Amino acid sequence: MVSVTAVVGVAYLLTGVGLLVLLREPIRRPDKPGSTGFALAVLGISLWPLSQGVNYFVTGFAPSMGLWTLRLSAASIISVGWFLVAAEVTGRLSLSRTVAATAVAYVLIELLLVVTNGTHGLVFGPATTVRGTVPVVAYGPWFWVQTAVNYGLIVVGTGLLVVEWSRSSGLRRRQTAVLSVAVLPPVVANLATLFGPVPTVHDLTPFGLVGSGLLLSWALYRAEFLDIVPVARQVAMAEMQDAVVTLDDEDRVVDCNRAARTQFDIPRSYAGDPVDRYLPSLAGVSAPDGGTTAADSAGPVADDGPPAGDGQPDTDGPPTGDGLSTTAGDGAATAARSSGSAVVSEAVDGETHSFSVTVSPVVEGGRTVARVVVLRDITPIKRRERELEEREAELDLLRQILSRVLRHNIRNKLTTIRGNADLIAESATGDDAARVDRIVEASDELIGLSEKARTIEDLVDRTDETATYDLRVVAERVVERVRDRYPDATYTVDGAEACTVETGSGVESAVECLVENAVEHNDAAEPSVRVTVARGADGAEIRVSDDGPGISEHERSVIRRREETPLSHSSGIGLWIVSWVADRCGADLLFDVDEDGSTVSLRFPDAR
Repeated sequence: MVSVTAVVGVAYLLTGVGLLVLLREPIRRPDKPGSTGFALAVLGISLWPLSQGVNYFVTGFAPSMGLWTLRLSAASIISVGWFLVAAEVTGRLSLSRTVAATAVAYVLIELLLVVTNGTHGLVFGPATTVRGTVPVVAYGPWFWVQTAVNYGLIVVGTGLLVVEWSRSSGLRRRQTAVLSVAVLPPVVANLATLFGPVPTVHDLTPFGLVGSGLLLSWALYRAEFLDIVPVARQVAMAEMQDAVVTLDDEDRVVDCNRAARTQFDIPRSYAGDPVDRYLPSLAGVSAPDGGTTAADSAGPVADDGPPAGDGQPDTDGPPTGDGLSTTAGDGAATAARSSGSAVVSEAVDGETHSFSVTVSPVVEGGRTVARVVVLRDITPIKRRERELEEREAELDLLRQILSRVLRHNIRNKLTTIRGNADLIAESATGDDAARVDRIVEASDELIGLSEKARTIEDLVDRTDETATYDLRVVAERVVERVRDRYPDATYTVDGAEACTVETGSGVESAVECLVENAVEHNDAAEPSVRVTVARGADGAEIRVSDDGPGISEHERSVIRRREETPLSHSSGIGLWIVSWVADRCGADLLFDVDEDGSTVSLRFPDAR
């Protein structure tokens, strides 16, 4: 017949072996915050029943006390491991060399005192005996010191978890609650064994550890503790104003911050609820590598701003908003960098808001176990975009009216005036001839302005175009055209025989404006204009020099300030054309004016 002692011993052994299963997760994910402490705790809670079970099948004082010493060490290992789990989970402490050395030193000191107990009797006294196979220990002073330290570590660690619980919500709150109470079964069983409210010679602590193992298993596997909710997220999210929602692979809300709850009216009991109950647009939303994008399946896509929500979790954890890569619980589970964002619409306080949605996956072992969704309210931005689009449409219509209707009609009328003035000039004499000349001159100036207006229209319509120019060919072609209009000036083209640049369109128009300006405003008796093409290692340059009064400081300051006002305006639009072309081409516009004349240069960065 099997004895009760053997049955109890086998129960202890089975308990210890069964608890070792919990080592699977910390071994598989050693970089996960809390893994080291959890592994220590599991080793301790397994070592305790294993040594207890072996004790039931050995006899003799020395073997029994050796196994009792293992249990004593197991208690310290459990306490240290539990404290490390709580400290790392709440972000209060990370496992450093100093922390590890302190923990190892604490256990080694205890073993040293046990080994040398015969010389000092600090761990157990001489009244210690063995009843059958079970030691009946007369506890020494160190035993009580060690017990106090162990319980102190457990109380501090549990306190950290309780604080985390008080600052959390949803699944995080449940998880910290479970961890907080996981220490109760072995503590109650250990106290019952130490102070004897239950009359038994058997140590009840290992059976209490079974309860802890079950609770920890739920937190680790059923709730995927630390895999979905990032560590110490309340620290990272404390300043977040965007709404942050964490979803599991079944589109259930795992966690959300205070901003999300406030904006989308999400109750505190949200954990496990389907996301479409609160945010229909997020149903089926996936991270960029998940095959479904927010734009494809995140419900109604808006052209306007963000949803109303701001993102502030109670126990706020790090979201990965605009693509930010963060660790989501351990080294293996990470929130990957998002490749972009979509825009969705959600109702907030009865109004439709637009949100930029960024989704980051929490990946573990190649599998997406959760998604962190950040919703940024961009309603004001979208509203501004619509206003700018409307303004742009109005300006485009105005440009069409001015450029294609007024300019065209004015040019036709001016051409008629010019033609009739020429006819009158044939027979006019004296003062009448002078008046006709002024009419012709004014008509020519206005026709020239009309031509420049057409040039500006062409430049606006060809903003994105690029072209290849030989600056020498451009210079010669421009000089020929200007000479036809102003034949009394002397023109020279010199410098490099060939100088090619690839740049924005409009270069030839800009050079023509410079050459024409150099002649038109030149008051010298015999005006001369020199166009020089130069090529260097750092680019190409075309310079237009004249011997006239040059461009005034007033004109140059207007161009530099990019501002036309009633009190400060340039006398023509030629320099504006040159300035716009320089900006488009990435060229430098340089002025050099002295008493001998002026030089205006366009310096291009690319030359061949």
